[in-house]
Amino acid sequence: MIAAARHFASEANLEIDFQVGDAEQIELPDAAFDVITSTCGIMFAARPEAVAAELGRLCRKGGRIGLTVWTPESTIGGLFAMLRPYMPPPPNPTPPSPFEWGRPDRVHSLLGANFDLRIERDTTVLRMPSGKAVWDIFVEGYGPTKALYQSTDRKDELEREFIAFHEAYRTEMGIAMPRDYLVIIGIRR
Repeated sequence: MIAAARHFASEANLEIDFQVGDAEQIELPDAAFDVITSTCGIMFAARPEAVAAELGRLCRKGGRIGLTVWTPESTIGGLFAMLRPYMPPPPNPTPPSPFEWGRPDRVHSLLGANFDLRIERDTTVLRMPSGKAVWDIFVEGYGPTKALYQSTDRKDELEREFIAFHEAYRTEMGIAMPRDYLVIIGIRR
């Protein structure tokens, strides 16, 4: 994704200093940012308390965070459950579910000490012509699915199950899969 961002920044003649780091321990100074945003990213860090602490440390007083996270009951949660048998075993101890970020009470417990929070639930709809079209996009361009496909010795089975999962959301116009998420806005105290 960083390579794509660099490419598009270059095409737009923008000078942006992209840095790659560990969301659980970012090597930047305190209060370094006016705005911090994540779109369904930080929820996948293994140590949510560490990520929440970094958000509080890095955001200046009066600054904002804007996050989106998938909810546990969303179809994305169902997709990950479908993919789980194809994934390698989790480390021991198993990290908490990333979908815990999709529970407002959990968000308040993680971020409420540092931020005044507003949380809204919303839905986006994935619209594609077919489950196969969804598969092609995910296996070619979505890192986790691409890596999972490359690592499994059950490629045909994974593809069939992935396509069938999405075909369950077929309408007359193609796939219309609702995906629930939370929008989290926080103002740093």
